[in-house]
Amino acid sequence: MDFSGKTIAVAITGGIAAYKACDLIRELYRRNAHRVICIMTPTAESFIPSLTLQALSRFPVYVSELAVDHAGVPIHIVVAQQADALLILPATADTIAKLAHGGADNLVTTSAITFTGKPVLVAPAMNTRMWDHPLTRQNLQTLRQLPHYSVIEPSSGSLACGETGEGHLADPETILQALYRAVHPQRNLFEGMRAVVTAGGTVEPIDPVRVISNRSSGKMGLALADELFAMGADVTLITTRPPVGRPYAVASVQTSAELREALGQRFEQTDLLLMAAAVSDYKVANPATEKIKREKSPETQLDLIANPDLLAELGERKRPGQLLVGFAAESSDLVRNATEKMRRKHLDAIVANDISRSDIGFESDENEVTLLFSELSPQILERAPKSVIARRVLGLIHDRLIAPKAKLKLVKPEGSAL
Repeated sequence: MDFSGKTIAVAITGGIAAYKACDLIRELYRRNAHRVICIMTPTAESFIPSLTLQALSRFPVYVSELAVDHAGVPIHIVVAQQADALLILPATADTIAKLAHGGADNLVTTSAITFTGKPVLVAPAMNTRMWDHPLTRQNLQTLRQLPHYSVIEPSSGSLACGETGEGHLADPETILQALYRAVHPQRNLFEGMRAVVTAGGTVEPIDPVRVISNRSSGKMGLALADELFAMGADVTLITTRPPVGRPYAVASVQTSAELREALGQRFEQTDLLLMAAAVSDYKVANPATEKIKREKSPETQLDLIANPDLLAELGERKRPGQLLVGFAAESSDLVRNATEKMRRKHLDAIVANDISRSDIGFESDENEVTLLFSELSPQILERAPKSVIARRVLGLIHDRLIAPKAKLKLVKPEGSAL
Protein backbone atom coordinates (compact mmCIF):
# COMPACT_ATOMS: atom_id res chain seq x y z
CA MET A 1 0.00 0.00 0.00
CA ASP A 2 1.33 3.39 -0.99
CA PHE A 3 -0.51 6.49 0.26
CA SER A 4 1.83 8.91 -1.53
CA GLY A 5 0.27 12.34 -1.97
CA LYS A 6 -2.75 11.51 0.19
CA THR A 7 -4.01 13.51 3.17
CA ILE A 8 -6.03 11.43 5.59
CA ALA A 9 -8.25 12.84 8.32
CA VAL A 10 -8.43 10.56 11.36
CA ALA A 11 -11.32 11.31 13.71
CA ILE A 12 -11.07 9.76 17.18
CA THR A 13 -14.12 9.35 19.39
CA GLY A 14 -14.57 8.33 23.03
CA GLY A 15 -13.90 4.61 23.19
CA ILE A 16 -11.21 2.51 24.82
CA ALA A 17 -9.86 1.56 21.36
CA ALA A 18 -8.91 5.22 20.78
CA TYR A 19 -5.28 4.37 21.62
CA LYS A 20 -5.10 2.23 18.46
CA ALA A 21 -5.19 5.41 16.39
CA CYS A 22 -1.53 5.90 17.35
CA ASP A 23 -0.30 2.87 15.43
CA LEU A 24 -2.55 3.70 12.52
CA ILE A 25 -1.10 7.21 12.19
CA ARG A 26 2.44 5.79 12.25
CA GLU A 27 1.53 3.23 9.59
CA LEU A 28 0.04 5.89 7.32
CA TYR A 29 3.28 7.86 7.41
CA ARG A 30 5.33 4.70 6.99
CA ARG A 31 3.35 4.07 3.83
CA ASN A 32 4.12 7.55 2.51
CA ALA A 33 0.98 9.51 3.43
CA HIS A 34 1.47 13.21 2.73
CA ARG A 35 -0.30 14.35 5.91
CA VAL A 36 -2.52 13.01 8.70
CA ILE A 37 -5.00 15.46 10.20
CA CYS A 38 -6.27 14.44 13.64
CA ILE A 39 -9.53 15.63 15.14
CA MET A 40 -11.17 14.41 18.35
CA THR A 41 -14.31 14.56 20.40
CA PRO A 42 -13.91 15.97 23.94
CA THR A 43 -14.67 12.52 25.34
CA ALA A 44 -11.84 11.00 23.30
CA GLU A 45 -9.36 13.08 25.29
CA SER A 46 -10.33 11.05 28.35
CA PHE A 47 -8.81 8.00 26.62
CA ILE A 48 -5.82 9.47 24.79
CA PRO A 49 -4.16 12.92 25.14
CA SER A 50 -4.25 15.18 22.11
CA LEU A 51 -0.54 15.88 22.68
CA THR A 52 0.27 12.22 21.90
CA LEU A 53 -1.60 12.42 18.61
CA GLN A 54 0.03 15.75 17.81
CA ALA A 55 3.49 14.24 18.26
CA LEU A 56 2.61 11.35 15.95
CA SER A 57 0.71 13.32 13.31
CA ARG A 58 3.26 16.21 13.31
CA PHE A 59 0.44 18.77 13.19
CA PRO A 60 -1.94 20.42 15.67
CA VAL A 61 -4.82 18.26 16.87
CA TYR A 62 -8.25 19.86 17.10
CA VAL A 63 -10.97 19.06 19.63
CA SER A 64 -13.43 21.96 19.82
CA GLU A 65 -16.19 22.21 17.20
CA LEU A 66 -15.49 25.95 17.26
CA ALA A 67 -11.81 25.56 16.32
CA VAL A 68 -10.44 27.62 13.44
CA ASP A 69 -7.15 27.62 11.56
CA HIS A 70 -4.63 30.47 11.33
CA ALA A 71 -6.78 32.18 8.68
CA GLY A 72 -9.96 31.92 10.72
CA VAL A 73 -11.50 29.12 8.64
CA PRO A 74 -13.51 26.62 10.75
CA ILE A 75 -11.56 23.37 11.13
CA HIS A 76 -14.48 21.19 10.03
CA ILE A 77 -14.37 23.06 6.71
CA VAL A 78 -10.59 22.80 6.49
CA VAL A 79 -10.79 19.03 6.99
CA ALA A 80 -13.37 18.67 4.24
CA GLN A 81 -11.30 20.83 1.89
CA GLN A 82 -7.89 19.26 2.46
CA ALA A 83 -8.37 15.58 3.27
CA ASP A 84 -8.83 12.85 0.66
CA ALA A 85 -10.72 10.64 3.12
CA LEU A 86 -12.16 10.77 6.62
CA LEU A 87 -11.62 7.77 8.90
CA ILE A 88 -13.65 7.65 12.11
CA LEU A 89 -12.34 5.28 14.78
CA PRO A 90 -13.28 3.94 17.12
CA ALA A 91 -16.80 4.78 15.99
CA THR A 92 -18.90 4.47 19.12
CA ALA A 93 -22.61 3.64 19.15
CA ASP A 94 -23.32 7.29 20.00
CA THR A 95 -21.24 8.61 17.09
CA ILE A 96 -22.84 6.14 14.67
CA ALA A 97 -26.30 7.24 15.78
CA LYS A 98 -25.42 10.91 15.26
CA LEU A 99 -23.92 10.25 11.82
CA ALA A 100 -26.96 8.25 10.73
CA HIS A 101 -29.33 11.08 11.70
CA GLY A 102 -27.27 14.08 10.59
CA GLY A 103 -26.16 15.16 14.03
CA ALA A 104 -23.41 17.78 14.24
CA ASP A 105 -22.71 18.54 17.89
CA ASN A 106 -18.94 18.00 18.01
CA LEU A 107 -15.95 18.41 15.70
CA VAL A 108 -16.08 14.83 14.42
CA THR A 109 -19.76 14.82 13.47
CA THR A 110 -19.56 18.38 12.14
CA SER A 111 -16.62 17.43 9.94
CA ALA A 112 -18.41 14.31 8.71
CA ILE A 113 -21.49 16.21 7.62
CA THR A 114 -19.35 18.65 5.61
CA PHE A 115 -17.37 15.80 4.03
CA THR A 116 -19.45 15.44 0.88
CA GLY A 117 -18.28 13.71 -2.28
CA LYS A 118 -15.27 12.07 -0.60
CA PRO A 119 -14.88 8.74 1.21
CA VAL A 120 -15.95 8.49 4.83
CA LEU A 121 -14.94 5.25 6.56
CA VAL A 122 -16.50 4.24 9.86
CA ALA A 123 -14.68 1.68 12.03
CA PRO A 124 -16.99 0.70 14.90
CA ALA A 125 -15.78 -0.57 18.28
CA MET A 126 -18.06 -1.21 21.24
CA ASN A 127 -19.41 -3.83 23.62
CA THR A 128 -21.13 -6.78 21.92
CA ARG A 129 -24.47 -5.88 23.51
CA MET A 130 -24.32 -2.40 22.00
CA TRP A 131 -23.19 -3.78 18.64
CA ASP A 132 -26.08 -6.24 18.56
CA HIS A 133 -28.71 -3.67 19.54
CA PRO A 134 -31.37 -3.27 16.81
CA LEU A 135 -31.01 0.52 16.78
CA THR A 136 -27.24 0.29 16.26
CA ARG A 137 -27.79 -2.17 13.41
CA GLN A 138 -30.39 0.13 11.89
CA ASN A 139 -28.08 3.14 12.12
CA LEU A 140 -25.24 1.20 10.50
CA GLN A 141 -27.51 0.16 7.66
CA THR A 142 -28.40 3.81 7.12
CA LEU A 143 -24.71 4.68 6.83
CA ARG A 144 -24.01 1.81 4.42
CA GLN A 145 -26.63 3.19 2.07
CA LEU A 146 -25.08 6.65 1.95
CA PRO A 147 -22.90 7.49 -1.06
CA HIS A 148 -19.18 7.47 -0.22
CA TYR A 149 -19.72 5.85 3.20
CA SER A 150 -18.11 2.52 4.16
CA VAL A 151 -18.38 0.54 7.38
CA ILE A 152 -15.28 -1.45 8.37
CA GLU A 153 -16.81 -4.38 10.22
CA PRO A 154 -15.46 -5.10 13.70
CA SER A 155 -14.05 -8.50 14.55
CA SER A 156 -14.77 -10.92 17.36
CA GLY A 157 -12.36 -10.91 20.25
CA SER A 158 -11.70 -10.11 23.86
CA LEU A 159 -13.30 -6.79 24.82
CA ALA A 160 -12.08 -4.28 27.38
CA CYS A 161 -15.02 -5.07 29.67
CA GLY A 162 -13.89 -8.68 29.96
CA GLU A 163 -16.53 -10.12 27.66
CA THR A 164 -15.80 -11.79 24.35
CA GLY A 165 -17.69 -11.26 21.13
CA GLU A 166 -18.23 -8.98 18.17
CA GLY A 167 -17.40 -5.32 18.56
CA HIS A 168 -13.61 -5.53 18.67
CA LEU A 169 -12.05 -2.84 16.45
CA ALA A 170 -10.97 -4.31 13.12
CA ASP A 171 -7.33 -5.29 12.66
CA PRO A 172 -5.15 -2.29 11.66
CA GLU A 173 -4.24 -3.96 8.37
CA THR A 174 -7.92 -4.41 7.53
CA ILE A 175 -8.58 -0.75 8.25
CA LEU A 176 -5.62 0.33 6.11
CA GLN A 177 -6.77 -1.92 3.26
CA ALA A 178 -10.25 -0.38 3.29
CA LEU A 179 -8.80 3.12 3.46
CA TYR A 180 -6.37 2.39 0.64
CA ARG A 181 -9.15 1.13 -1.59
CA ALA A 182 -11.19 4.26 -0.88
CA VAL A 183 -8.41 6.65 -1.96
CA HIS A 184 -6.77 4.56 -4.67
CA PRO A 185 -6.34 6.62 -7.87
CA GLN A 186 -7.42 3.61 -9.97
CA ARG A 187 -10.01 2.18 -7.59
CA ASN A 188 -12.44 1.09 -10.30
CA LEU A 189 -9.93 -0.18 -12.87
CA PHE A 190 -10.67 -3.88 -12.30
CA GLU A 191 -14.24 -3.53 -11.08
CA GLY A 192 -16.30 -6.59 -11.95
CA MET A 193 -13.28 -8.82 -12.56
CA ARG A 194 -12.65 -12.03 -10.61
CA ALA A 195 -8.93 -12.35 -9.96
CA VAL A 196 -6.82 -15.10 -8.41
CA VAL A 197 -3.26 -14.44 -7.25
CA THR A 198 -0.86 -17.14 -6.08
CA ALA A 199 2.07 -16.30 -3.81
CA GLY A 200 4.92 -17.83 -1.85
CA GLY A 201 7.10 -20.89 -2.36
CA THR A 202 5.55 -24.33 -2.21
CA VAL A 203 6.92 -26.88 0.26
CA GLU A 204 7.53 -30.55 -0.57
CA PRO A 205 8.14 -32.92 2.38
CA ILE A 206 11.27 -35.07 2.71
CA ASP A 207 10.19 -36.43 6.08
CA PRO A 208 7.94 -35.04 8.85
CA VAL A 209 10.61 -32.43 9.65
CA ARG A 210 12.50 -31.57 6.47
CA VAL A 211 11.22 -30.07 3.23
CA ILE A 212 12.27 -28.98 -0.25
CA SER A 213 11.34 -25.36 -0.86
CA ASN A 214 12.72 -22.10 -2.26
CA ARG A 215 13.45 -18.52 -1.21
CA SER A 216 10.17 -16.94 -2.33
CA SER A 217 8.79 -14.65 0.38
CA GLY A 218 5.36 -14.21 -1.19
CA LYS A 219 5.68 -10.41 -0.92
CA MET A 220 5.22 -9.74 -4.64
CA GLY A 221 2.07 -11.85 -4.86
CA LEU A 222 0.67 -10.22 -1.72
CA ALA A 223 1.34 -6.76 -3.15
CA LEU A 224 -0.49 -7.73 -6.35
CA ALA A 225 -3.48 -9.04 -4.38
CA ASP A 226 -3.62 -5.86 -2.29
CA GLU A 227 -3.49 -3.66 -5.38
CA LEU A 228 -6.12 -5.69 -7.24
CA PHE A 229 -8.47 -5.39 -4.27
CA ALA A 230 -7.85 -1.64 -4.10
CA MET A 231 -8.57 -1.43 -7.83
CA GLY A 232 -12.00 -2.98 -7.37
CA ALA A 233 -11.43 -6.64 -8.27
CA ASP A 234 -13.00 -9.60 -6.51
CA VAL A 235 -9.76 -11.13 -5.24
CA THR A 236 -8.71 -14.54 -3.98
CA LEU A 237 -5.14 -14.99 -2.76
CA ILE A 238 -3.78 -18.56 -2.70
CA THR A 239 -0.57 -18.52 -0.71
CA THR A 240 1.88 -20.54 1.34
CA ARG A 241 2.27 -17.55 3.67
CA PRO A 242 -1.21 -16.35 4.71
CA PRO A 243 -1.23 -12.66 5.76
CA VAL A 244 -3.32 -11.20 8.56
CA GLY A 245 -6.04 -8.62 8.22
CA ARG A 246 -6.94 -8.98 4.55
CA PRO A 247 -10.51 -8.07 3.49
CA TYR A 248 -10.48 -10.47 0.54
CA ALA A 249 -10.50 -14.28 0.38
CA VAL A 250 -7.27 -16.01 1.37
CA ALA A 251 -6.63 -19.74 0.85
CA SER A 252 -3.65 -21.37 2.55
CA VAL A 253 -1.68 -24.12 0.79
CA GLN A 254 1.73 -25.71 1.26
CA THR A 255 2.52 -28.29 -1.41
CA SER A 256 2.26 -27.98 -5.18
CA ALA A 257 -0.49 -30.61 -5.07
CA GLU A 258 -2.52 -28.44 -2.69
CA LEU A 259 -1.95 -25.42 -4.91
CA ARG A 260 -3.05 -27.44 -7.94
CA GLU A 261 -6.26 -28.44 -6.17
CA ALA A 262 -6.98 -24.87 -5.01
CA LEU A 263 -6.48 -23.52 -8.54
CA GLY A 264 -8.61 -26.28 -10.02
CA GLN A 265 -11.51 -25.30 -7.74
CA ARG A 266 -11.39 -21.65 -8.78
CA PHE A 267 -10.03 -21.49 -12.31
CA GLU A 268 -13.28 -21.80 -14.23
CA GLN A 269 -14.71 -18.73 -12.48
CA THR A 270 -11.52 -16.66 -12.79
CA ASP A 271 -11.12 -13.78 -15.25
CA LEU A 272 -7.48 -13.03 -14.38
CA LEU A 273 -4.85 -15.34 -12.89
CA LEU A 274 -1.52 -13.96 -11.65
CA MET A 275 0.76 -16.92 -10.96
CA ALA A 276 3.34 -15.29 -8.69
CA ALA A 277 3.89 -18.40 -6.57
CA ALA A 278 7.22 -20.16 -6.88
CA VAL A 279 6.14 -23.76 -7.45
CA SER A 280 8.68 -26.48 -6.67
CA ASP A 281 9.71 -28.21 -9.87
CA TYR A 282 10.41 -31.46 -8.02
CA LYS A 283 9.15 -33.42 -5.06
CA VAL A 284 10.41 -36.50 -3.20
CA ALA A 285 8.96 -39.64 -4.72
CA ASN A 286 8.44 -41.37 -1.38
CA PRO A 287 8.70 -39.03 1.61
CA ALA A 288 9.73 -40.77 4.83
CA THR A 289 6.92 -41.21 7.35
CA GLU A 290 9.38 -40.84 10.24
CA LYS A 291 12.25 -38.43 10.75
CA ILE A 292 15.38 -39.55 8.94
CA LYS A 293 18.15 -40.02 11.53
CA ARG A 294 21.55 -38.76 10.41
CA GLU A 295 23.25 -41.30 12.66
CA LYS A 296 21.55 -44.17 10.85
CA SER A 297 21.74 -42.66 7.35
CA PRO A 298 24.82 -40.38 7.10
CA GLU A 299 24.52 -40.42 3.31
CA THR A 300 20.92 -40.30 2.10
CA GLN A 301 19.86 -40.10 -1.51
CA LEU A 302 16.55 -38.52 -2.45
CA ASP A 303 14.56 -39.86 -5.37
CA LEU A 304 13.03 -36.75 -6.98
CA ILE A 305 10.19 -36.72 -9.48
CA ALA A 306 8.83 -33.74 -11.43
CA ASN A 307 5.76 -31.90 -10.23
CA PRO A 308 3.05 -31.11 -12.79
CA ASP A 309 3.52 -27.80 -14.62
CA LEU A 310 0.47 -26.06 -13.16
CA LEU A 311 0.56 -22.94 -15.31
CA ALA A 312 1.04 -24.92 -18.51
CA GLU A 313 -1.96 -27.07 -17.59
CA LEU A 314 -4.10 -23.98 -17.02
CA GLY A 315 -2.81 -22.42 -20.23
CA GLU A 316 -4.18 -25.40 -22.13
CA ARG A 317 -7.55 -25.05 -20.39
CA LYS A 318 -8.10 -21.30 -20.52
CA ARG A 319 -11.24 -20.02 -22.18
CA PRO A 320 -11.45 -17.10 -24.64
CA GLY A 321 -11.05 -13.81 -22.82
CA GLN A 322 -9.46 -15.38 -19.75
CA LEU A 323 -6.09 -13.81 -18.90
CA LEU A 324 -3.08 -15.72 -17.56
CA VAL A 325 0.01 -13.92 -16.30
CA GLY A 326 3.09 -15.89 -15.30
CA PHE A 327 6.29 -15.00 -13.46
CA ALA A 328 9.84 -15.94 -14.42
CA ALA A 329 12.81 -15.79 -12.05
CA GLU A 330 15.83 -15.93 -14.33
CA SER A 331 19.56 -15.79 -13.68
CA SER A 332 20.57 -15.24 -17.33
CA ASP A 333 19.08 -14.36 -20.73
CA LEU A 334 16.11 -12.77 -18.96
CA VAL A 335 14.01 -11.68 -21.92
CA ARG A 336 14.73 -14.71 -24.09
CA ASN A 337 13.99 -17.26 -21.38
CA ALA A 338 10.88 -15.45 -20.19
CA THR A 339 9.55 -15.07 -23.73
CA GLU A 340 10.02 -18.78 -24.36
CA LYS A 341 8.22 -19.60 -21.12
CA MET A 342 5.34 -17.31 -22.08
CA ARG A 343 5.00 -18.97 -25.49
CA ARG A 344 5.29 -22.52 -24.17
CA LYS A 345 2.65 -22.03 -21.48
CA HIS A 346 0.18 -20.01 -23.59
CA LEU A 347 0.37 -16.93 -21.37
CA ASP A 348 -0.92 -13.45 -22.14
CA ALA A 349 1.94 -11.81 -20.26
CA ILE A 350 4.88 -12.68 -18.06
CA VAL A 351 6.71 -10.76 -15.33
CA ALA A 352 10.44 -11.49 -15.37
CA ASN A 353 12.98 -10.58 -12.72
CA ASP A 354 16.73 -11.08 -12.52
CA ILE A 355 17.52 -13.30 -9.53
CA SER A 356 21.26 -12.79 -9.97
CA ARG A 357 20.80 -9.40 -8.28
CA SER A 358 20.97 -9.49 -4.49
CA ASP A 359 19.30 -6.10 -3.98
CA ILE A 360 15.87 -7.03 -5.38
CA GLY A 361 13.40 -9.91 -5.41
CA PHE A 362 12.91 -12.78 -2.95
CA GLU A 363 12.97 -11.47 0.64
CA SER A 364 13.49 -7.85 -0.44
CA ASP A 365 10.70 -5.27 -0.19
CA GLU A 366 11.78 -3.90 -3.58
CA ASN A 367 11.86 -5.31 -7.08
CA GLU A 368 12.73 -4.47 -10.66
CA VAL A 369 10.97 -6.40 -13.39
CA THR A 370 10.48 -6.65 -17.13
CA LEU A 371 6.88 -7.11 -18.21
CA LEU A 372 6.52 -8.96 -21.52
CA PHE A 373 3.43 -9.44 -23.66
CA SER A 374 2.96 -11.96 -26.45
CA GLU A 375 2.51 -9.36 -29.18
CA LEU A 376 3.70 -6.10 -27.64
CA SER A 377 7.06 -4.61 -26.75
CA PRO A 378 8.58 -5.40 -23.32
CA GLN A 379 8.23 -2.85 -20.55
CA ILE A 380 11.00 -2.39 -17.97
CA LEU A 381 9.75 -1.31 -14.54
CA GLU A 382 12.71 0.13 -12.68
CA ARG A 383 13.50 -0.62 -9.07
CA ALA A 384 10.78 0.41 -6.61
CA PRO A 385 8.87 -0.96 -3.61
CA LYS A 386 6.92 -4.07 -4.54
CA SER A 387 3.63 -2.28 -3.90
CA VAL A 388 4.59 0.31 -6.53
CA ILE A 389 5.76 -2.39 -8.97
CA ALA A 390 2.47 -4.22 -8.45
CA ARG A 391 0.45 -1.12 -9.27
CA ARG A 392 2.49 -0.48 -12.42
CA VAL A 393 2.23 -4.11 -13.56
CA LEU A 394 -1.53 -4.12 -13.14
CA GLY A 395 -1.91 -0.77 -14.86
CA LEU A 396 -0.02 -2.07 -17.90
CA ILE A 397 -1.99 -5.32 -17.94
CA HIS A 398 -5.19 -3.31 -17.99
CA ASP A 399 -4.00 -0.86 -20.63
CA ARG A 400 -2.50 -3.48 -22.96
CA LEU A 401 -4.76 -6.49 -22.49
CA ILE A 402 -8.11 -5.44 -21.04
CA ALA A 403 -8.81 -1.93 -22.35
CA PRO A 404 -8.30 -2.82 -26.05
CA LYS A 405 -10.83 -5.65 -25.77
CA ALA A 406 -13.29 -3.33 -24.06
CA LYS A 407 -12.92 -0.83 -26.90
CA LEU A 408 -13.56 -3.54 -29.47
CA LYS A 409 -16.86 -4.34 -27.79
CA LEU A 410 -17.88 -0.71 -28.16
CA VAL A 411 -17.12 -0.54 -31.87
CA LYS A 412 -20.33 -0.27 -33.87
CA PRO A 413 -20.78 -3.42 -36.01
CA GLU A 414 -20.82 -2.86 -39.76
CA GLY A 415 -24.37 -2.57 -41.03
CA SER A 416 -25.72 -2.02 -37.53
CA ALA A 417 -28.88 0.03 -37.23
CA LEU A 418 -27.61 1.62 -34.05
